[in-house]
This record gives sequence, C-alpha cells and structure tokens, in this order.
Amino acid sequence: MKPIKLSIQAFGPFTGKEEIDFTKLGHNPLFLINGPTGAGKSSILDAICFALYSQTTGAERDATQMRCDHSDLSLLTEVSLEFMLGAKRYLIRRAPTQERSKSRGEGTTTHQAEAQLWELDGSEQGRLIVSKSVSEANTEIKLLIGLGVEQFRQVMVLPQGKFRELLMADSKERETIFSQLFETQIYKRIENKLKDKAAGIRQAVDRHQSEVRGILHAAEVSSESELDQELEDLKPQLAEAKVQKDLAEEQLKTVQRDHDKTIALNKRFDEFDLKTKELATKAQQVSEIDTKQTLLNLASKAQGIYHLYATDLAEHKKLSTTRQHHSDAETKLASFKQSHAKALENFEKAESAASELDKLKTEQSELQRYEKQNVELTNARAKLSFKLNQATNSKAKLDSKNKELKLLEQELSEKSELIASYATELEKLPEKQQALTTMADKLVERTERDKIEQNIQTISAKKLQAEKVIATKTSEFEQAKRSADKTELAWHSGQAALLAKELSDDMPCPVCGSKEHPEPAKANQQGELTTKQQVEDARKLETQARDALQASKDAFAQIESQLELFQSRRAAADKRLGESAKLTLEALAQEQQTIKASVDALNTIKLNKIKLDQRASEIKRIQQESQQLLSSLETQASADNNEAIQSRTSVEQLEAQVPEIYRQPGTLEKASKTLASKIDQLSQQLKIAASTLKEQQSALDQALSTGKALATQASEQERLSLATSVDWLAALANSAFESLELFLSARLDETKQASLKTEIEKYRSELDSLKGVVQQLEQELQEKQQVDLTVIDTQVNEKTVIFREKDNTWRELEARSKSLISVKEKLQKAYEANEALSKQYAVFGTLSDVANGATGNKISLQRFVLSVLLDDVLIQASHRLNIMSKGRYQLVRKEDRAKGNKASGLELEVEDGDTGKPRSVATLSGGESFMAALSLALGLSDVVQSYAGGIRLDTLFIDEGFGSLDIESLDAAIKVLIDLQASGRMIGIISHVTELKEQMGNRIDVVGSRTGSSIKTIAA
Repeated sequence: MKPIKLSIQAFGPFTGKEEIDFTKLGHNPLFLINGPTGAGKSSILDAICFALYSQTTGAERDATQMRCDHSDLSLLTEVSLEFMLGAKRYLIRRAPTQERSKSRGEGTTTHQAEAQLWELDGSEQGRLIVSKSVSEANTEIKLLIGLGVEQFRQVMVLPQGKFRELLMADSKERETIFSQLFETQIYKRIENKLKDKAAGIRQAVDRHQSEVRGILHAAEVSSESELDQELEDLKPQLAEAKVQKDLAEEQLKTVQRDHDKTIALNKRFDEFDLKTKELATKAQQVSEIDTKQTLLNLASKAQGIYHLYATDLAEHKKLSTTRQHHSDAETKLASFKQSHAKALENFEKAESAASELDKLKTEQSELQRYEKQNVELTNARAKLSFKLNQATNSKAKLDSKNKELKLLEQELSEKSELIASYATELEKLPEKQQALTTMADKLVERTERDKIEQNIQTISAKKLQAEKVIATKTSEFEQAKRSADKTELAWHSGQAALLAKELSDDMPCPVCGSKEHPEPAKANQQGELTTKQQVEDARKLETQARDALQASKDAFAQIESQLELFQSRRAAADKRLGESAKLTLEALAQEQQTIKASVDALNTIKLNKIKLDQRASEIKRIQQESQQLLSSLETQASADNNEAIQSRTSVEQLEAQVPEIYRQPGTLEKASKTLASKIDQLSQQLKIAASTLKEQQSALDQALSTGKALATQASEQERLSLATSVDWLAALANSAFESLELFLSARLDETKQASLKTEIEKYRSELDSLKGVVQQLEQELQEKQQVDLTVIDTQVNEKTVIFREKDNTWRELEARSKSLISVKEKLQKAYEANEALSKQYAVFGTLSDVANGATGNKISLQRFVLSVLLDDVLIQASHRLNIMSKGRYQLVRKEDRAKGNKASGLELEVEDGDTGKPRSVATLSGGESFMAALSLALGLSDVVQSYAGGIRLDTLFIDEGFGSLDIESLDAAIKVLIDLQASGRMIGIISHVTELKEQMGNRIDVVGSRTGSSIKTIAA
C-alpha cells in the first residue's frame, strides 16, 4: 500500500481543509514530517489509519473525538485517502459520527458515520465498491491490503510509544501477525482439521468403551469371561427344561381333549331339552294359525270381485262431476249474455260522441301555428333578458373592481407600516443568536465538567478500594515473610540436628571443634526435619506475595495519577466556565431556553416580515392588473347596452303576430294540451268500446258451444253409470258375501295378505324343522348319559399349572441364553470397531500432536513454518541492525522451549557481539530497542514482498524514536533508510530532531497556531 494523496478536513488540530500530495515528494521518497510538539504531526498518521480502518494509530482516541474544536459546525469532519495497491488505484473517504448544523433552521443534528470506497479505473467517477456502510468498508480494506488494523500498526505505521511492541511480542502474538502477512492460515487449518479428527476418534473410542461397559452392565455381568461361563452353564439347564416343558404340554393336551368331548356331549343334551320345549310351544299355536288362514282365504275371494265394485264407484263419481260442470256452464252463459248487452250499449254511445273529432282537429292545427310563432317570441325575449343581464353584470363588475382597488390600497398602507415595525425588531436578532451560541457552549462545557466530576467520584472510590487491597496484600506479604523465615530457621535447626546425630565422645565438632558435646541439637518433637524444598516453596510464596503487593501499589499509583489528571481537568473546566460554574446544569438549561424562546420569537417575526413583503408585492401586481381590467369592463358595458336595444325591437315585432290571449307564457301550451287530451280521450273511448264488444261476442259464442257439449256428455255418463251398477250387484249376489258390509270387512290390501301368508308359511316351516331336530337328537342320545365336569375341570387346572411352571422355567432360560448370545455379538462388533478406531488414532492422533505442538518443543505446524519465515526476516533485520549498532547486535530466534504450557518457537533474542552471548531483547536500552524494532520492521517488509502472493508493504511511517539515538547511530539509521528507499519504499519519519531536518530535503511541515494547524509540503 502506497499513499498518493491525503485530504483532511476539520480533523484533529486542522481547522479547515488540508491536502498532502505525496507525489510532489518524488518517486518512493524518504521524507520528514516536521513540526513543534502538539502541532499535529501524529494526526497525519491518525488520518491515514482512520481513512483505512476507522481507527487512530495509537488507539487511545476514538474516531468521534478527532473533530477539531475550532472548526465551524457547518464544516464536516472527514478524511479522504487516495492510494496504490500494486498497479491499481483506490480512493476511500470516511466521516465519523459528529454534530453538524442543520441544513434548514437553527440548531444541530447528528451526522452518522459513513464511508465510501472507489476503484479509480480511469472512468470519470470510478467504480464504486462501498457506498456508505462503515463495516463494509472495513471488510473490503482488510481484504485489499491483507492486514487488520493491529497488524497495520505494527508493520506499516510504528506509532509513538508503540515501536517496541513488534519487537517484544511473544510467540502467540507474533504468530497472529505473521500468519496474516505470509498467509499461512492453511497450516492452521491443517492443525485444526487434524485436531478435530483426532478428537472425533477419541470421542468415538470413549463412546465405544462406554457402550461395552453398558452392554455388560445391561447383561448383569462384570466381564466377557463371566458371560462365557454363564452361557456354558445354561446349555444343560436349557435342554432339561425343554424336555420337562414338552412332557407337561402333552399331558395337558390329553386332559383338554377329554374335557372338550365332555362339554360337547353335555351341550347336545341341553340342546335336546331346549328343542323339545320349543316344539311344545309351537304346537299350542295351531288354532291361531288356522284362524289367520281363514281370513286370508276370504280376503282372496273379495279381491276377485273388487274390480267391479271399484268401476261402479268411479262411474258414479264421473256422473256427479259431469252434472256439476253442466250446471256451472249454464250459470256462466247467463252472465255472458248480460255483459254482451252492456258492451253493445257502450259502443253505440262512443260512436255518437266521435262525430265531434273533425272540428276539434281543425282547432288543433290553428293552435300549432300559434305555437311556432310563440317559440320565436320566447327566444327573442330570452335573448333580450340575457343582454340586459350582461349589461347589468358588466356594471356590477366595474363597481366591484373599483371597491376592490380601494381595499387593496388600504391593505398596502397597513402592511407597509407593519413591515417598518418588524424591521426595527429584527435588528436585535444577531445579538440574541450570539447569546444563544454562547449559552450552548457553556452547556457543553458544563456537561463535560459534570462527566469529569463523575469520573473523579468513580476513581476516588477505586482509590479507597485500592488502599484496602494494599493493606490486605501488605498483611499477606508480612505473614508469608514470617512463615518463610520460620521455615528457613527450622531447616537450619534440622541441619544441626543431622550433624549432632553423627557426633560421639572424643570426636571434634565440625562446627566448633570441641570434643565435648554437652547439649547437641535435636529434631522437633515430631522427629521430622524441614527440607530445602520446603524452604524454597516458602520463599516462593513470599516472592509471590511481594509481587502482588507491588502490583497493588502500582495500581494505586496509576489510580492516583488518573485522579490528579481529572482533578486538573476539573479545575481547567471551572476556570473556563467562570461564574457559570456556580450554576446548576438545570439553571443553565433554563436560561438557554429563555434565550432560545426570544430567538424563536424574532425568527417568527423574520418569517412574518418575509410574508408581508411578499404580500405587498402581490398587492402592487394586483393593482396593475385591476387597472387594465377596469378599462376592458367599461368597453364591454357599452357594447352590452347597444345589443339590448336591438333585442327589444325584435320582441315587439313578434308580439304583434300572436293573439293577445296567447302571448302570456304557458297560455298557448295549456290550450294545446287541453285540446289534444280531449281528442285522445274521444278516440280512445271509441276504440275501447269496439274492442270490448268484440271480446264479449266471442265469449258468448264459446259459452253456448260449451253448454251444448256438457249436456250431451251428462246424458252419456248416466247410461254408463247404470250399466256398471248392474254388473257389480250381479257379482255380489253370486259371491260368498251376503252383504256389502261383509265384503268390505273381509277385504285386505295386498301388503296385509302377503304378511299373513308369510307368517303362516314361517310357522309351518319352523314346526317341521323342530320335529326333525328333536327326532335326530333323540336317536343320537338314546344310549348316552350326561357327565359331571367338576372332576375333569380339576384335572385340567392341575395340568395347566404344571405346564405353565415348566414353560416359564424354559422361557426364562431361553431368554437369558438369547440375551447373552446377543450381548456376545454386540461385544464382538464393538471390539472390531474399537480396533479400527485405535488404528486410525495411531495415525491421526500422532499427526495432531505433532501439528499442534503437543510434543517435543511444543512448536505447532504453522509456528514451524513461521519460524522458518522468521529466520529469513531476522537475516534481513540483523543486516540492518548490525549497521546501525556498528557491528554489535544481531537478532536471533530463541530455540529453547518456553516454561509450562506457553507457546514457543517465535521468541526473539539479541546476540551481543561484545559478550558473544545472546540475551533478551527486553534488556536493550531505549535507543537500542528503537534500532532493533526498526530493523525488524524493515526486514519484515523485505521478506513479505519477496514471497509470491505476499502482501506488499511499500510504505513505512515511523513516529518518534530517533531522539533516543546518538549522532553516529542516527547517521547509521538514516543510511539504512536511504538504502531501503532506493529499493522502492516510501518512508515517512515523524520527528522534531534538528539533525533530521538538516539532513532531509523532503518535508511535510506542520505549522501550529492558537486557532488550528496547517500543512506545507516542501520538496527537495
């Protein structure tokens, strides 16, 4: 990544818009970012980092805190960076969340964070990659550059106070950085895949082992040998149980067959008794069935002559109906004769009245002629009325417009006076707005002051808690020290006791040389001796307690420092607030509301004045238009009067042609309607009378014809009725019935006859069947007797109990045998599966342990690959460090395994040429650490770009650190940077060291002032 152009607006100390064109410094320049302390040199790096990642380089400040306090609210805080990635150019723009002036009205609004990213592909606008989303822009930048913000800070931008972090990082931190730079995540994925695979196999082995234990537990055996022994013991028991079960089953079947035969015989005796009783019952129903047979015979005979009786009834009914129809026809004929006579009389009257129709039609023709003339007269009168109305309306419009002009003149005068009064009030608006802005600033400062006060209270509470912690840790340390001293004293006493055991009379003491030993040292009462390990453990606990005490004191000192910082901020805030510091936030807010209400009132007056100005202009425009309209209306009124006079003359001429009686409106129309109604009435009466006479004559003729036909039909029907009566009486006399009543009582319908017949046949069939069954059973049971079931039931029950006992015994043994055999098969499958898993784990488990650093020196696969890459980096870095340290130092990789479970393989040491021994990089001085960190960053840049597909680190920014170098080391560092620049790097150095300013012609000078900083680019 190589920056081309940076644009900064209202960012950090920069009030307005500042631009840096890096191309002006030359191709791959080595340049100095120069300026006094606090001017904003580091803010340039913050701007680059913010543009790319939405974060600052040091991460101490949030992006929302980077707005310049001196910038106008209307100016948006934003940063744009144009940069190169290989052969492609990109432009990114970011703006943090901030308050800005409203586009309309007063006050501010929150502008949300946004970001845009373009690829500058040569087109006018470029290809838009991200339109607004901050998170999308972060993702795209990380994919393009190949670095996250932390890696960017450590290898491309070395912020002030951060240059040692890359040098001092442990294996785990350096692994994260290098895996991003060298894209070695594939090795990490291999590690994870092998680890997951091995863990899956281990889990499967555990599951199978649990399954084996569960199988044995379910079978209620503790081992497979116990299972095999139980199976062998079961074989003879199962065979014997099978023999006993089969024998008991055969005996049970024998007694059950005897039992079934006895039950069948007893059932036949019970059936014989039942059928005998049913036969006796049936025999008692013979007389009832005979009676039903007699009724059925009589009904059959009645059915034979019923058709004659039905025919006679039907003919008598037809005769009665025909006679009734003939009587009704005679009545209708008399009515039709009367109607016909009345219709004839009405027709003669209508024919007499129709003689006046010719006279009325002549009169109607005359009225129609007057009607046409009256239409012309009406049109002429309407035209006259319209012209008169037109003339009147023109006059009214003229008067109305004159009145409207007078009102507009009056309104214009009133508006002018009000506009003048509003102008006086508006002169106070700027003063009120300035007061409102001042009060808003005080409110913001007071809010910040209250936040500082809250922080002071919180930190004070932490201070009290830290004091308690220090007291506790002090007590713990003193107790640990006393315990260690006591343990060490006991150890020394124990050593004396050991020496005393070896003493004997006349033998000199190894301590004092005396041959007399009146009071030799002894062990403690328990006879136990304190060991050296116990002493070391006690001293270790003392050291841990001392470290914990020191840590608590350090934490307390940090809290005190924070408290002093916030107290100084509070004092500064009180000084800025002045007298307002004594007021509450609510009082300030209330005063702000009062001023705001006054400003709002003046703004309302301002809006009203604008509206009044607009209305005054509109009134003047209307006056001009009204003057033009007045002239037009006067001309129109004169023309309308002339046309009205012409229309009046035409009306008088038409009135002379129409009789005076028909001149009034509606008179002629009423007369015409009356005459037309009378003509229509007479014509309609004649037409109706003729039609009615015709209809009545037709009805009368039809009634005469119907009467004659019905008379003939009645005579014929009387003859037929008499004949059917003779046939029926003759049949009844020859039948078995003595009277009509006996015939009717004997008659049954077909359903009842069928029911009787079925009932009789069913009885006879059932009687014959019962006789046959009784006779058969009597012959079958002639030489047999019923048997008592009690004895045989007892035998069946006894044999059943025996069989169930034997069967249950056999089933239990059979089930147990099958269960054990099934368990045996499951165990065999489980052992086979476990064997296969064990073979897999022998491969994948070993590979996983090796790849994840669980064996040997605890170096994982990825860390091994990165260690090789780190060696390449250290070769390049040591070359530069050797130059800058005048041949004294080289960076080497520490190959010793780390203590405990800490990751190993990527730690660094420095080899000191003066001593010939490696030592920790933490032992380097400030200047030496800076040279080592710079060498490491430059070496890393070389190696990353040398690998195909690696990330390009074309740029390096270094913020301070040169001040810690002496003159010779500074010259050596500059020489290394010049060599690096010649190989195609852009290198920017932020420093206020005078020697650098003298040596470097390409500079970006940051000029500070009380109202904000500015940037000036100087090219050699």
